Amino acid sequence: MTTAVFAAVPLPATGPPAGRVVGSAAGSASPDRAGIVEGIASWVDSPAMTALLDEFGGGSRPGPLGDRLDALEEFSARWDHRKGLLERHQVVGESFAAPVDARIRSAARSLGLAGRVMPRSRSFDHILVLGGGVRTMMARAHLAATILRRGVRAGSVAGLGSLRPIPEQNVIAGGLGLGDVATEGDAVDEALRYAFGAAPATERRSGTTEAGQPWWVRSHPDVDPPVHVLAAPSTRPGERANTADTLLGWAELVRSASVGTRLLVVTTDIFVPFQHCDAVRLLGLRYGCEVETVGFDSTANRWVPPPATSAILQEVRSAIRSMQALYRAVA
Repeated sequence: MTTAVFAAVPLPATGPPAGRVVGSAAGSASPDRAGIVEGIASWVDSPAMTALLDEFGGGSRPGPLGDRLDALEEFSARWDHRKGLLERHQVVGESFAAPVDARIRSAARSLGLAGRVMPRSRSFDHILVLGGGVRTMMARAHLAATILRRGVRAGSVAGLGSLRPIPEQNVIAGGLGLGDVATEGDAVDEALRYAFGAAPATERRSGTTEAGQPWWVRSHPDVDPPVHVLAAPSTRPGERANTADTLLGWAELVRSASVGTRLLVVTTDIFVPFQHCDAVRLLGLRYGCEVETVGFDSTANRWVPPPATSAILQEVRSAIRSMQALYRAVA
């Protein structure tokens, strides 16, 4: 049986379409909320999503968009192997027969979990490289550097990490020629320095939030564009900073975001839809930023192993939940 190939489904966007004139002034209009809702609906009701649900016995989802999202979130719980407790690297998921596996991956690619490596736009105000462990950061930092080498322009690069301890990854870091990585923020810093050839930070800031959560920023002005690294504070005492915390931390502690600021978010391909929606919700709706998101190809990468199909389904669920949160924020 031939595996169906679906057209790529655009992700919700806040600003004008790609292809705007390079160097044009930042916009002044508020986010296109109707367009965001339309983008969410197109993703939810796409042929790829319908085919993916059919693969697992899912039926039609009638009713208003909010109800359809709720039904999708409930249905996707069968793909949740983290159970709200495990880190992604701790999960052991299910496997599938080859034809089923191929159909799942084809649908996921259409939904944005693969194949979005290079940005459509050629100019950004800032590139935001989302944080992770050492190997993940090497892949993301390399993609950010590659994008710039291929002619995309940006005013700055910012790596967004946390103070999550990862001393067990020092062996990996040493094997890759990096320095010590006591925290995720250190891994972000070391990987970006490696990818961009930056010297150790010459500008350092640190502090604590009103809730007593620590943070720091390291800057590397010796490279062009300049590189900044944030170890963001958590908004949930006792838990590490998540993607949302790092995005808001960037806007509050690294750069002042404003209406029309053009952002390129760099992550892993299977995380593109959910982290894109988080960025649109937090930086698009709140500050008026325009967001595009890309991710390195995890099926053929020298630093990280390819994801299991169950991990891809887990991130389809993450995307559904982020679409749900974005829709609630808009509506």
